[in-house]
Amino acid sequence: MRYVVILITLIVLGVLITSFIVATYEYLTPRTSTPLVPPTRTVRISSCDYVTIYVLVDNHGYDGFSSPWGISLLIKTRNSSILFDAGPSPEALEVNSRLLGINLSSLKFVVISHEHGDHWYGLRYVAKVAPHIVVYVPAGMSSSVKDDIADLGFKVVNIHNTTVVNGCVAIIGELLGPPWEQALAINVKGLGLIVLVGCSHPGVDRIVAKAVKDLGIKPYAVIGGFHLMGASRDEIKHIVENLIKLGVKRVYPIHCSGDLIRELMKSEYPEIYGDGHVGTTLVFNASKS
Repeated sequence: MRYVVILITLIVLGVLITSFIVATYEYLTPRTSTPLVPPTRTVRISSCDYVTIYVLVDNHGYDGFSSPWGISLLIKTRNSSILFDAGPSPEALEVNSRLLGINLSSLKFVVISHEHGDHWYGLRYVAKVAPHIVVYVPAGMSSSVKDDIADLGFKVVNIHNTTVVNGCVAIIGELLGPPWEQALAINVKGLGLIVLVGCSHPGVDRIVAKAVKDLGIKPYAVIGGFHLMGASRDEIKHIVENLIKLGVKRVYPIHCSGDLIRELMKSEYPEIYGDGHVGTTLVFNASKS
């Protein structure tokens, strides 16, 4: 009986000593935690000699073009034709494309920035002239909108992280506005990134910053909707200053950017301001921008 008591005592002592050693080790060892956001891995992207951007739809009217509320931009590189957003109206997209002498049947794919109708309803025209092509959407887009796009005959592909989709063209991974929103970036040799935004619900400066971080390339220009209608002068100046700090050299605020940013930039930042509207054609290359 005595030996049993001794054995149990030794076992208990062993457990207590082991627990003390483990507790001491955990206390003395520096603690680490898993980061909430995984470290960003730079995405490798090639460069284009040039890119031409056509403003197919914008609510800033010009010279007989159809100008409903919305945005659609056509991107042309040496070997690709890409549509970024499709505007709110298939009729407007068709009329304006014809006025600019553009045939959308040669589209390689479409990128939709987010789920609001003024950015994708025009896909009904694309479905007629370029059926069954790929439409890239934010992974966080509502399933009902994805289903509506798929019902038009397109192959819907979800994008979450920044992804190179065509050599010098990358989709900038979604950020939450809300809604979830993605952007497009083209890397032009000798200039840097040309960033296209739909509505910039997450903030145009945040989107450009993500493009720079994910691709490891300086920005040159940003064009699209900045979601600044109703913003104060100070708020707008803060956004513009952030873009300048990021290295942006040209800013084209259209669609939902508001009149105040256009007026402010025209008067206080004329060296980087670019006027834009439906029908505008922009060419970016190292010798002409």
